[in-house]
Amino acid sequence: MSDGIKRRDFLKVLGAGSAGASLVGCSTDDVERLLPYVVPPEEITPGVATWYTSVCRECDAGCGIWVKTREGRAIKVEGNPNHPISRGALCARGHSSLLGLYNPDRFAGPMVREGGELRPISWEEAEAMLAERLQGAGSNVLMLTGSAPGSLGELFDDFVSAVGGTRVEHELLSEAPLREATRIAFGRNVVPAYDMERARMVLSFGADFMETWLSPVEYTRGFGRSGSVDDHGSNKAAMVFLGPRLSLTGQNADEWFPIRPGSEAAVALAMAHVIAREGGDAGPYQPVLEAYTPAVAAELSGVGADEIEDLALRFADQAPAVALGPGLSGHHGNATAANLAVLILNHVAGYVGRTVRVRNADLGAASQSYAEVREATRRMSADGVQVALVHGTNPAYGLPRDAGFVEAFGRVPFKVSFAECMDETAALADLILPDAHALESWGDSNPRPGVYALQQPVMERVPHFDSKQAGDVLLSVAARLGRDLGAATFYDFLRGRWERAYDTSMGSDGFEAFWSTGLKNGVVTIAEVEDQREILRAPDVALTFDLPEFTGGDLEFTLQVHPSSRLGDGTQANRPWLQELPDPVSKITWHSWLEMNRHTGESMGLRNGDVVRVESPHDAVEVPVWLYPGIREDVVALAMGGGHTDYGRFGTGKGVNAMALLPSLVEQPSGALVLQATRVQVTPTGRHRRLATIEGADTQENRPITPAVALAALGHAEADDHAEAEGEHHDELQELQAYGGFVPVATEGRAEDFPLPGSQYGDYDPDENPRWAMAIDLDKCTGCSACAVACQAENNVAWVGEDQVTMGRDHNWIRLERYYETVDATHAGPVDVRHLPMLCQHCGNAPCEPVCPVYASYHTPDGLNGQIYNRCVGTRYCANNCPYKVRVFNWYTYTGEEPAFDGMGYAPEPLNWQYNPDVTVRTNGVMEKCSFCVQRIRETENRARIEDRPVQDGEVVPACQQSCPAEAIVFGNVRDPNSRVARVVENERTYRVLDELINTQPAVHYLKKVTFHEVEAGEH
Repeated sequence: MSDGIKRRDFLKVLGAGSAGASLVGCSTDDVERLLPYVVPPEEITPGVATWYTSVCRECDAGCGIWVKTREGRAIKVEGNPNHPISRGALCARGHSSLLGLYNPDRFAGPMVREGGELRPISWEEAEAMLAERLQGAGSNVLMLTGSAPGSLGELFDDFVSAVGGTRVEHELLSEAPLREATRIAFGRNVVPAYDMERARMVLSFGADFMETWLSPVEYTRGFGRSGSVDDHGSNKAAMVFLGPRLSLTGQNADEWFPIRPGSEAAVALAMAHVIAREGGDAGPYQPVLEAYTPAVAAELSGVGADEIEDLALRFADQAPAVALGPGLSGHHGNATAANLAVLILNHVAGYVGRTVRVRNADLGAASQSYAEVREATRRMSADGVQVALVHGTNPAYGLPRDAGFVEAFGRVPFKVSFAECMDETAALADLILPDAHALESWGDSNPRPGVYALQQPVMERVPHFDSKQAGDVLLSVAARLGRDLGAATFYDFLRGRWERAYDTSMGSDGFEAFWSTGLKNGVVTIAEVEDQREILRAPDVALTFDLPEFTGGDLEFTLQVHPSSRLGDGTQANRPWLQELPDPVSKITWHSWLEMNRHTGESMGLRNGDVVRVESPHDAVEVPVWLYPGIREDVVALAMGGGHTDYGRFGTGKGVNAMALLPSLVEQPSGALVLQATRVQVTPTGRHRRLATIEGADTQENRPITPAVALAALGHAEADDHAEAEGEHHDELQELQAYGGFVPVATEGRAEDFPLPGSQYGDYDPDENPRWAMAIDLDKCTGCSACAVACQAENNVAWVGEDQVTMGRDHNWIRLERYYETVDATHAGPVDVRHLPMLCQHCGNAPCEPVCPVYASYHTPDGLNGQIYNRCVGTRYCANNCPYKVRVFNWYTYTGEEPAFDGMGYAPEPLNWQYNPDVTVRTNGVMEKCSFCVQRIRETENRARIEDRPVQDGEVVPACQQSCPAEAIVFGNVRDPNSRVARVVENERTYRVLDELINTQPAVHYLKKVTFHEVEAGEH
């Protein structure tokens, strides 16, 4: 071939440099020489990962993180096991922070608006322009910020004081009602901390602590330990959910009280009434409790008085317990009163100081007040603001339209945005000063009493973006104005603040050693003073505990606007990992949907995907409906986060903005924005759209996929009669075959263990080779989906876009399945929703392997079901033969730089910087699936071989296990009898999905969910 590479040319290329060379075609004319470091950074070794500690800024929980970097670029975020909040785990939004760092829609540098258009300018020009405008503004300067904890918040305050302005904080997801209720009850303007791990019973009055409330990772970890059975099959804490809609937290409850919206206070006070009657101390609230009997609460809430009384007695008996709520979804007109009622209940039961701690801490968004934002909007409307600076918030999107913010902001002569990328507020700005991403910035926080976290840059600024940390900009501008704020850079400001706070009790080796240790660990802990029992104080403001009023009182449905578990308040809407992550409740991706009770929707002639018009007295939106048994018949729900009009290529035009339907109401006395504020009318439009969903059947259809066992039955499983078990097996087989299931390879008894002797693929030597296996405890798994995004980040799993998901071509390697067993929105009772992570089962007798015509699917000597990507020719026989449907096919080159189909499923620069270099990036025509993070297995084995030692149990941690907040996943060598996974496999709750029917011999074991109610015959 004339264009073929010759041996001599090949050797020339090979010698181009020790670091390697790239070829264009097969010619040597365009050899690119890769030069080594002249002076290599001492902390970077090519090919070896470097880790940095920092703090996650995707919400205000303040989780500590470790960030993995390779050759100076961040590629993976994980929880910091030394941090008492995250304890090594991380949620899906935390993992997605890398997509914010490498967001291709970030501003390339400062920009100024001229003639209605934005044009680039230098930082020197931009800072000089801002200083000039501030110089002439006098005291008419407004700084509107989001959550700004620690040193950054102090710098903001110092700056606005220096220029004679004011600062207002705004966060849509604010816990101002809880903070105000704590002040009223105990005289402390703080948000309490809750000890889920100690609680023997959890009552959630709508608080979605597993998704969006306060500290989801921390609270999921705590509840995962208390709310699941221990090694002896006992000591399982119960959870009761009281609210009109089952969130993900509600789906994990044992009982559901579907109370009316806004009735949380009445139920909590009635429970406190019962406990006080039995001897509990209600303090100054005894007269209030006397007015709220179980009968009164029953009339207001719609559940029975006997049920409320029984629940109260159980709550008092299961000490220590904890009551939470009502959370963000319960921000109605009486939200402060509802939070106060729950605090009273905790106090009367004796749990304040035990599972409820009222201590001082900096909890960021918990202090926000919408009332101050509304006053700032009034000032702007009255031309009382000459310069407005916006940092870390997007009120043009996040406020109700009748708040008038957009019109008022437009009247300000000079508007400055510190946004990292375009958003609806930045689109109105005159000057854009792009802030550095959190992973490029310094900072600190105090998420819990005695816990101080340090945030540091984990890499140099992404070269594509000429950004600058807002603190550095403000210090530079202040210097131009002749104002001395005590530091030239924000790093100096931060370090100086810590140096002033340092004393020898923090360490006797001096500040430098203390500072270095703090950066290395990512957290500094100081011993706490023991909690004292808090005394209830008489209220100093007027409150009502009755049902709140809603606008649109004659309309049919109460609208519940709630934060999205994936997108929060919409801040993460330009993250394709999160847009494509199926919602844990509905399993819908990419777009909005209206949740409506299944019976209500069917009575209106609606089915999933029918487009309806949702109309409140304030606005209307059109959105597809999703019918859900876990919501009251008089309630509909719509998640925040959709409907962006100017938020980058992945977020713009996806769904509808739920805030458009709300009025601009302020809750008294907290000043919070009322989110549960209105009633709506729902009208079918006659149109239908196919939902972008991964949901299949929502019931098991008599298949033993997620069996359960009653708590009372544990310890008796081995006493089952063998003949009865055989009969159940035969019945299951008959049902499967009738349903179109799989014909088993063997039907007598249980299949032999790992793997079949004489298996066709792989050389199995039990004495030499491990057998890697996984166990997933379904009594711990909450369905949060953090494992799915962790897998995506670790293994370069592509997103494919809304159109592809709509066609059933989702690409995630881990699928979170959800099955309804018991859900009834008409009365209080047990709830049983089962979540199951489904991934490649790495079968010992894998059906995918013998059908591959090119042997791309094979078995490794250590029992992994491997996939040779460059051998695969895309016949998809393996996917057809897989009974678990866990293989995905690359229909397009999803990872290319140009859109292959709809412009959504590709990774433009610099998103491809996130790719893990230890994992192959697949192309079109290739089948792929879970590999048990084989790159981590091999890295650990190689390290052990170099150190001349065996691999230790627990040393190999796949990304899904590492991320799981509930500690539901265990991984290891099942052939090692002393390994944790081997011990778990022997648990009486352990089973393998469909294994007895189809003889696949999976390496993934599941432990049955444990219920307090009896399960169907044959399940255990």
